[in-house]
Amino acid sequence: MSTRPAAKKVHPFWLQNKSTLPELSSIASMLKIDLKWGVKPVEEPYIIIEMDNESDALKLMSHTMLVRSCYELWGEGNTESELHSSVQSCPSELINPHIAVDKSFKIRVETFNKKLKNNERLKKIESFSYIPFEGPVNLTNADTHLQLIEYYGLHPNIIPENPLKLFFGRWIMDGQRELINRFSVKNRCYIGNTSMDAQLSFIMCNFAQIQPGSIVVDPFVGTGSVLVAAAEKGAHVWGGDIDFLTLHAKTRPSRYLQKERNEKESIFGNLEQYNLSHKYLDVVVMDSARPFWRNIPFIDAIVTDPPYGIRESTERVGTHKEQNKGSLSPSPSLDSDNISNETDLNMPSQQNSPEDLLHFPTKINYCLSDIFRDLLEFAARHLRIGGRLVFWLPIFREDYTPDQVPSHPCLKQIDNCEQALTMHSSRRLITLQKNRHLKEGEHATAKVVDVMAEFRDKFFQASLISKEERMKKKNFLITDKRGQGLGYRLNEPTKKERKKLKKSETQLL
Repeated sequence: MSTRPAAKKVHPFWLQNKSTLPELSSIASMLKIDLKWGVKPVEEPYIIIEMDNESDALKLMSHTMLVRSCYELWGEGNTESELHSSVQSCPSELINPHIAVDKSFKIRVETFNKKLKNNERLKKIESFSYIPFEGPVNLTNADTHLQLIEYYGLHPNIIPENPLKLFFGRWIMDGQRELINRFSVKNRCYIGNTSMDAQLSFIMCNFAQIQPGSIVVDPFVGTGSVLVAAAEKGAHVWGGDIDFLTLHAKTRPSRYLQKERNEKESIFGNLEQYNLSHKYLDVVVMDSARPFWRNIPFIDAIVTDPPYGIRESTERVGTHKEQNKGSLSPSPSLDSDNISNETDLNMPSQQNSPEDLLHFPTKINYCLSDIFRDLLEFAARHLRIGGRLVFWLPIFREDYTPDQVPSHPCLKQIDNCEQALTMHSSRRLITLQKNRHLKEGEHATAKVVDVMAEFRDKFFQASLISKEERMKKKNFLITDKRGQGLGYRLNEPTKKERKKLKKSETQLL
């Protein structure tokens, strides 16, 4: 990255996926940082952004999970000669403060998609001998960390002899990927079968623009993975779930060879493990189809991962007679507008015995269309203006169209990013922002009934297709060349892919 007086360029490198740009844009919008794109990538794993000062770059990197590192760009080129010419023409007022007598330094070489021998790396480092370093070399803890980055493309089997692009600059800061190990679910106190991993939880919080002091709610809280990430961001967290056993850590342990849950396992225990208990508001057993909140906007962000009916059941309170009607109308809400002063709610009288007060409500299937419709209704009622709703939407890649994303007149779609789960299915991270208050008669729409209502059945049926059909479909859904399965689609298939496609077509004929 460069910090030149006329045009300051910041160059973040990332090794993740297509979701990096939306995450970076969400963080910049939250911090009110103006991003001036120098280079927007098509497939390349880097971007160049012009910024006014280095402090803005540090703020961005202190939040992002998908950007690996950020550099001050001193020079770039398509060949080594172009790179050295660019570095030599870099203004001295940019370089001199970092190569003074009191500044120790070191130079590292990093290659993308190619390995170099140590003698080759040393030769490349010595090629920068024209830089007038005055300070000592310190390979352990240098004041100035310079980096040469060579990009050799994305094809692992077609590696060019010379790099396609070269960059040289001063390292500024790494992203927050160290949080992945620190908050790993492997070391967490309380986990379940569907606990969200740390990286995705923090990415969702970045999309939701969570800041210190925000109020964050997860209506499908599960074991509280999202609450942990939001609390680490400084938010006050609250959650709800219809599963009593999960909220009270009474379910069967998910860890291998663990027979019983210990007394410290709970959602509160997860936050206490990371010294975040002061951010915990509460969790409550609740039915998302029948919210009990008053109709006032007080939530800054709703971040959640609704159940899909595969590893966790989708249930709501209701009767089988109600389910047989097949109604898709919005579920009734229990708010201050429809609660009467009479005994409409069958409130217990003083004559009832304790045995009479016990009630175990009947649960029925909660189809995905109703889940997302009720979720958007909840967000439209209770989000503050500018507040965000972030959730995962499961889809079948062949059947997906953009109009399947649930919508509401009050909520504007900000981002829609894909994460591939299998060859035939994926889920999309949807970010919606509330732009105005709810008007009378407005309701959410979910045009996902035909596809999503049978998601569980289609998910398992897809695993029964023949090997020939699977191979043919795979060629039309090429995954990322780095194994991510996210975002990158190369213009031309490799020789191996063309051979595989031709073979599958011949077998089918």
